[in-house]
Amino acid sequence: MRKLILALTVLMAASGCGKKIPEPENSGIAMQEVSTLAANTVSSIQNSDEDFRVKTFVKGNSVYVECYLKNYVFSESNPEQLATVSVFIDNQKKVDMKTAAFILKDVPNGMHKIKLEILNGAGEKTGLQKEIEVHITSSI
Repeated sequence: MRKLILALTVLMAASGCGKKIPEPENSGIAMQEVSTLAANTVSSIQNSDEDFRVKTFVKGNSVYVECYLKNYVFSESNPEQLATVSVFIDNQKKVDMKTAAFILKDVPNGMHKIKLEILNGAGEKTGLQKEIEVHITSSI
């Protein structure tokens, strides 16, 4: 009985290793923006500038935003490098955020251009900014 179980285990392991996994079509392409659409959810990463990167995720009428800054922080422990994110939706200023991750709620349906601009601790522009286009198609 032990030999039969051992033989079946070896046979199952050998048959699982026999199939060749196909290579992805875009394996050699460096992607600037990655977008995935699944069940009314969109996620994207933009990393064209190493000093300021933004990751966005759209779910329903909310846009989840994560900011990655190289030379600035969002904690008050280092006031010289303190950062604030000014958020503009369709060229209208909406809010100043003092956290690296935040949610923009109740964004109306349709295409929108979101601009994120980094300000230093004194409220002056640092020259770091990103523009992201999102498409809100919520049925909620």
